[in-house]
Amino acid sequence: MITKTSIHALIKLMGDTDPMVVAHARTKLLEYGDQIIPDLEVLADDCYFKEEQLHIVTDVLNTLKFSKVKKGLIAWLNTDQKSLLEALFLVCSYQFPDLDKHEFEQQFMSIRRQCWLKTNTKQTSFEKISALNSVFFDDLNFSLANSSTCTPFDLLVNAVLDTREGRGISLGLIYSVVAQSLDIPLYGVTSLNMRVPFVLAYLDQSNLLSILNWGVHNNGVLFYVDMSLKGMIVEPQYLKEAFVKDGLPHNKGQFEPSSNSLIIKRYLTELRIAYENQINFRYKLNDIDELLEIFKAV
Repeated sequence: MITKTSIHALIKLMGDTDPMVVAHARTKLLEYGDQIIPDLEVLADDCYFKEEQLHIVTDVLNTLKFSKVKKGLIAWLNTDQKSLLEALFLVCSYQFPDLDKHEFEQQFMSIRRQCWLKTNTKQTSFEKISALNSVFFDDLNFSLANSSTCTPFDLLVNAVLDTREGRGISLGLIYSVVAQSLDIPLYGVTSLNMRVPFVLAYLDQSNLLSILNWGVHNNGVLFYVDMSLKGMIVEPQYLKEAFVKDGLPHNKGQFEPSSNSLIIKRYLTELRIAYENQINFRYKLNDIDELLEIFKAV
């Protein structure tokens, strides 16, 4: 049975002069797993611990918190549903281990309620996007981050929800999660080619493609939404022409909704680049590489 007393005793051992005793205490704490994180945090605040003890306790805490994120993403990959919101919470909790899941979800629900008030079943697909854009870019003032160098906080959606500034992928992820919660068929389209923009595809559920006759094989996509352009609707033909012009891949799968697994892999890849851009965050690169390794088969 794990008790605060036993955890406290192991922390005490970390002040021992024998390195083997210290190593044993550390290993034992790690074996207990993330269930001891709350108790460990409380005990680590005790002022009478020695500096070297606190250093090791902090290391154990960080290791346990990272392990919790990693196990969460592994479990997520093994589920059938693969909730995008759940995966986003797990990734954000890597940088913000004290992130409250309920509060995180409530921020999305708040945006959903505002969008619900402006959308209805009688609206066309185009009108629904117009309504969503009105909430996102006018009422809530979401915008594209101005800085030329991407930081992790431009990507981590909990930070973007607070600052209202993000990159195309972080804005798009928030937008698509809200849209899908309203049964609006808007899904991320991406690849691991970092030159390829992250866009959202609106699926044709009303059989409008034959009427619109965009002039291309649409793969069931009615149109695309570009979050880097304030939710502008992009015709399939225009998007494909842009890909050809920029020398980007334009195979059939490139224009279809991506799996949530691939979207999160792209999200982690962009987050890695952002960490690499910041000298103070480069120590996190090994962790991100370890998380990306989970998605190697995606």
